[in-house]
Amino acid sequence: MSWLIAGLIAGTALWVGMLLWNIVNFRGNYSVSSGEPFQLRETPRVSILVPARNEAEMLPSTLPGLLQQDYPNYEVVLVDDGSTDGTGDVAEALARSLPEQEANRLRLIRVKAQLPAGWIGKNHALHTAFQSVAEKSPESEWVLATDADIVYHPSALRAGLWIAEQQKADLVTIYAFMQCETFWEKMMMPGFALLISTVFPQRKINDPKASVALASGGYILMRRSVWASLGGYRAIQSEMIDDLNTARLVKHSGHRIFAAATRDLLSTRMYTSFGEIWEGLRKNAFAGHRFSVSKLLAASFGYLLTNFLPLAVLGWYGLRWMTGGGRAAGAEITAVSLAAAEYLLVGFIHLPVLLYLGIGAGFGLLAPIAASIYAVITFDSMFRTLLGSGVTWKARQYGKPPRGE
Repeated sequence: MSWLIAGLIAGTALWVGMLLWNIVNFRGNYSVSSGEPFQLRETPRVSILVPARNEAEMLPSTLPGLLQQDYPNYEVVLVDDGSTDGTGDVAEALARSLPEQEANRLRLIRVKAQLPAGWIGKNHALHTAFQSVAEKSPESEWVLATDADIVYHPSALRAGLWIAEQQKADLVTIYAFMQCETFWEKMMMPGFALLISTVFPQRKINDPKASVALASGGYILMRRSVWASLGGYRAIQSEMIDDLNTARLVKHSGHRIFAAATRDLLSTRMYTSFGEIWEGLRKNAFAGHRFSVSKLLAASFGYLLTNFLPLAVLGWYGLRWMTGGGRAAGAEITAVSLAAAEYLLVGFIHLPVLLYLGIGAGFGLLAPIAASIYAVITFDSMFRTLLGSGVTWKARQYGKPPRGE
């Protein structure tokens, strides 16, 4: 019983430490909204890079917004990355339905060749677009890497350039507002968002003296010359988590990066089902721990200690007492009291994220279950990578990259 109480105390202490850490870092959060004027001193040429693989269903909701930005000097380079659902045809049809000035902003590249060895699909599509900009739009000073499932407000591009001017940054990332509609989205995604914001606080990302770096793949605005000087997408060709590694490469090379959040300039629905959530989180889990078994095991142990343990204690002793399995001893009461306190603390810590995302506060009570599921996902990611055929994404399979890549 003493080890159980010690585990509950340790778990509670970790949550308290996390709460204090986030309170300290909260004052460094930075956000932008569509109501701001974003007045620019200059309007440099921008090329928006859009990798799209089997996005025919999504493009009608997203591509028009990209082509209708309130900015005079840009193009959209969309790479149809071996799609089998007519993505390229849909993009062309959407462009034809728009006024000529907007339609002419689209440049479509169809990639039908097999993915080259050593490349992640999205990275290769971005590389293809980036190379095309160098050849056909050499006047572009900035590139904006995005995803095909991001809905853009007309001021979104202008906002990033304004931040770059104000902050003298070579990379600007804006976190899209995450829409959660189904039960599983509301249960799983807030905890993941909380984890990311804890490990990668904006205050540290935006501090040039701190090593912490992160970007959101839905909006990475970079000075083209800087990214080219670092090797472009070849430098991260085998990295599953392209946004994280892009930000690390830029910042650790001595360039300024800046992160902001928004509720209305960008929005996305990352996943629509439990299966998609599992596959999406699984593809990044082992890669996020740099394919280190020890790091993943340590993190998974932390998830289970801080989430599954109090849940298991409440479930076990609650069921035992309700079924008349014996009188509660003093140590048992202590364990259950600690578990209940930790359980409520978990829900309280998740509350700000839930409110920000417009999700009911009651989902905070499901956070320990969600974290326990995520621990299982991390194991699935590791075992598939080390023992199986690798993780899957967009109908492609990826294993552990060769050592040295």
